Amino acid sequence: MGRISSTVSRWTLAGGALVVAAAFSVAPIASASVSSAKSCTSPSGYKVSGPQAKLICAGINFYKGKTITFVAPDKPGGGFDQDARIYAPYLAKYLGATINVENIPAGNTVAGMNYVASTNTSNPGMTVGWMNVGPIVEDKLLGITGVTFNAASEVMLGGTAPDQSATAAIVSSACSAWDNGFGALLKANSASNPVTELIQTTGSTTFNMLMIDGVFGIHYRAIAGYASSADLVTGWNRGDGCVITDPVSVISKFIAAGKAKALLINVPLQQTNTYYSNFVGVPTYVQAEKQFKSYIANKTQKAAAPVLNLAGNTERVFFVPPKTPKAQQAALAAAFKWASYNPNLEHQFEGIGQSTGYVTGYTAKKDYVAYLTSARRVTEYLAAIGG
Repeated sequence: MGRISSTVSRWTLAGGALVVAAAFSVAPIASASVSSAKSCTSPSGYKVSGPQAKLICAGINFYKGKTITFVAPDKPGGGFDQDARIYAPYLAKYLGATINVENIPAGNTVAGMNYVASTNTSNPGMTVGWMNVGPIVEDKLLGITGVTFNAASEVMLGGTAPDQSATAAIVSSACSAWDNGFGALLKANSASNPVTELIQTTGSTTFNMLMIDGVFGIHYRAIAGYASSADLVTGWNRGDGCVITDPVSVISKFIAAGKAKALLINVPLQQTNTYYSNFVGVPTYVQAEKQFKSYIANKTQKAAAPVLNLAGNTERVFFVPPKTPKAQQAALAAAFKWASYNPNLEHQFEGIGQSTGYVTGYTAKKDYVAYLTSARRVTEYLAAIGG
């Protein structure tokens, strides 16, 4: 087995965006048989065989000893950053490469995604990253020019299980109408008694929040313009508004402290999830649609329900630009799949409240196309984005 090492993070500025980098590497194994043959052994000792083996082996041979940049499109400690830093040592181990994790957080994940896509004309395949589908769909639907690439043309190598997000109300006298569960919120809500919601300028959780409003006909007043999840939560905690949608790992801390009440979660939490106990009995999107179907009254609301479900099940996509050579694509995809099923990685994911799981690149792209196509029918529900 190889030796994994990591360097101290280094802080730099690249193109006006904050970049934080950390390197993970594995010492190449002299005895590893990595070639363009029909089978080989990866530097991690994993036997590569099957119909894609020739391409995978050629890709491993290419990457061995090289340095790959893994872009996390958020700040250090954010969800994409945590996932990148968890995956990096496993990818390094499989490929025999060094993986530098760099943070490019501007534009609510958009700057980082744009950066990865821009490497299509300069050493494609040496820079990889996470694709955050929510802002891409929003930009397309609303004509926002932030995303500079066509997501459908990028090479989606695989995806994680859906991000775990929760909708919750802060516990306070000003928000007492909303902190007794989702059913109580629906019952108390009216045009003259709207829910005060905090939303970011863009992003997956913003999309989910607005789709929840649309599906269930929730009357709300949006407090918009928060540039990041951290800003959103800070505003929520100081009383800017009552309800937000944000990662389970963030919301859970408030629930455990008795400062918030969970209303919804996007998908069921696995019982091994470290935050599972804080969400027992909280309905998922699908469960809420069944339980409170009387609130889903008109055609647009009914059309929005499957969009909300697709959004709630969206994977975090591992991708490279389209000019990445086929052998490198195959090796990266194989490394990502191998890492995703590694028990140690799964345990690390459970520890940060993230579901474990894996989908193929084909499935990730199919889900993106379905998400975008369905969302076109309910664009009106996104009007609050951008304030």
